[in-house]
Amino acid sequence: MIIIPRKLMYLTVTAPLGRPEAFLIPEMNCLAERGVELTVIPVRPAGRLEHRDGDGPFLSTIVSGPWSLAVWRSALSWSLKAPLRVAGLLCLLLKGGSLANKVKNLLLLPKGMFIAEKVQSLGINHIHAHWASTPSTCALVASVLTGVGWSFTAHRWDIKNNNLLPEKVSRCSFVRVVSSHGLKQVTKIAGRESGIRVILSPLGVEVNPEFPEKSSLGGSKPIIGAVGSLTAVKGHRYLLQACRLLADRGVNFRCLIVGDGPERGSLLRLADRLKLGGVVFFVGALTHDRVLRLLRSGILSLLVHPSVETPSDEHEGVPVAVMEAMAGGVPVIVTKTGSVPDLVDRDTGVIVPPENPAALARAIRSLLSDPDRSRSLAKAAHRRIRERFELNTNVNVLLDMMDMDTMP
Repeated sequence: MIIIPRKLMYLTVTAPLGRPEAFLIPEMNCLAERGVELTVIPVRPAGRLEHRDGDGPFLSTIVSGPWSLAVWRSALSWSLKAPLRVAGLLCLLLKGGSLANKVKNLLLLPKGMFIAEKVQSLGINHIHAHWASTPSTCALVASVLTGVGWSFTAHRWDIKNNNLLPEKVSRCSFVRVVSSHGLKQVTKIAGRESGIRVILSPLGVEVNPEFPEKSSLGGSKPIIGAVGSLTAVKGHRYLLQACRLLADRGVNFRCLIVGDGPERGSLLRLADRLKLGGVVFFVGALTHDRVLRLLRSGILSLLVHPSVETPSDEHEGVPVAVMEAMAGGVPVIVTKTGSVPDLVDRDTGVIVPPENPAALARAIRSLLSDPDRSRSLAKAAHRRIRERFELNTNVNVLLDMMDMDTMP
């Protein structure tokens, strides 16, 4: 039997730089811990190295801007030694899709050539891109130029964006989707015949086999947490309105909002209008390891995730912050939006209608006043994560698919 070393390349947008893709870090660490020689290349690197959960992937991160000198050297080299393949890629990247997608793909063609050069020089066995958008475009380019197999993970908005999705599905080894909603979308766009290449395998989180008994499930002044980027789809404004209702009813609590994003200014102004000073605290973005410490510390009595469907049809995926709270023994309140039902049902959390501050306030008040129910939900949620969303198990599925691609 021939043993092929696992030399895997991961393409991201920015991770492990910056904070937007913190949810990818545990998976990369888990791969590195399995002995995978993991090289990470951010397609559009931005920000500092924020994530220090482990050393594995960060020792082999290649940072080069999309239009750096090294990138253009690689583009010139490939254009000279494989002009027909480069011409074919140009035609492919101009095929179908929106004008914005065509422009983005063409601008990142040189970066894909740079990645192809690294694939060859490092002896990479398989390329995996996170997102069905530009990272998978770069993976497609690198695969065409080198002949190395590739795959990608499709999340949510990137599926609807449909950046050459049918072409990518037909050319890759496999597509991994992280939610049942995503599975239906990919199949609809790429065609039912693509189903043999599409697998449903959610992201996972680390979870202890035993329920964390020290988790806080109440207290004299309970703390509600909300963890996620401050974007419209996360629905923070409805949590703020619910906090005002709770305060008016004399509920004694505090609310920590962890995250940053384009909605921060409007949310701060709304909190000010609602006179929530001393009740709601905007903590800002935290590194992934600090978020985990918060969720495991026992400080939070509840995690609230009030996501919504936006007018542009943006929806929630399977929120990793909710997974991590459930793994840490924190009771959760969510809305029935997007792919959240893949994770939380009425046995494992409280589900309320979206955009409904009154229902959200009632749910929060109910759980804060009923520690026994809170603990029961938290225990069931912990069991759900252990059975369906455990990191090592889900990484094994991913590795098995990649190993099939590298078999002689």
